Amino acid sequence: MNIRAFGKTDIGIIRENNEDNFLIMNIGNGDEGDIKNPASTSDGIILLVADGMGGAVAGETASLIMVTESAKYIRDHKTTKPEDVVRECLLVAHDQCHRMIKLNPGLMGMGTVATAAIVKGDQLFISQIGDTRLYLYRNKTLIQVTEDQNFVSELVRIGIITPEQAMIHPQRNAVTQAVGSIEPIIPVDYTQSLEAGDKLLICSDGLNAMISDMEIQLILESSKNLEVIVDNLIFAAKDSGGHDNITIILAEVQNK
Repeated sequence: MNIRAFGKTDIGIIRENNEDNFLIMNIGNGDEGDIKNPASTSDGIILLVADGMGGAVAGETASLIMVTESAKYIRDHKTTKPEDVVRECLLVAHDQCHRMIKLNPGLMGMGTVATAAIVKGDQLFISQIGDTRLYLYRNKTLIQVTEDQNFVSELVRIGIITPEQAMIHPQRNAVTQAVGSIEPIIPVDYTQSLEAGDKLLICSDGLNAMISDMEIQLILESSKNLEVIVDNLIFAAKDSGGHDNITIILAEVQNK
């Protein structure tokens, strides 16, 4: 199968700096950046969104470590199983954050949530820490593949609050796991078979906290141009308040 992919990050309306980072990389040739012309998934394509926390430099540093350590690890482990690679990306970044904090105690408290995904052949391998999301859009239906690892999502799962209440809950940003945290992390893994025509959306919560899944789906259906769709999603999130940084990767799966 082939894939096209486009990514973009925006500071939003309220924040003074952008703590998000993202990575799109063709594992076969090591090229990073948007994939405008369809590329084969036979060697694997990595899609990763990291949403930093800890304030100013610390959050940006943590998400940058997530991206750079992942790219380095992938280049050094091209023959490793993709389901192992996505998980190890999170673990090696976690260790590197700890090393950086030891060298610079001023970074204490930094961390990042992240979703890493590899498309290889017609299979999608995902590993997640925190509440960055991966959606699958197929046959005019938007499906949230990953589950948010945060306090409010736990309340929804056990029926204490509704999904609508979760969107405005004061603790909606309290994640239960983060890369760089003092506690050990246990990435949550997912696999998904892909079909031609599928779209994959990975985003920081600066998108899904501002607009509903229905709004996201309508925007996905509004154009065939990935870049236009991403720009429209960011515009909608900012138009709804833009309270956080907004980072999006949108990919489309095609037959060869």
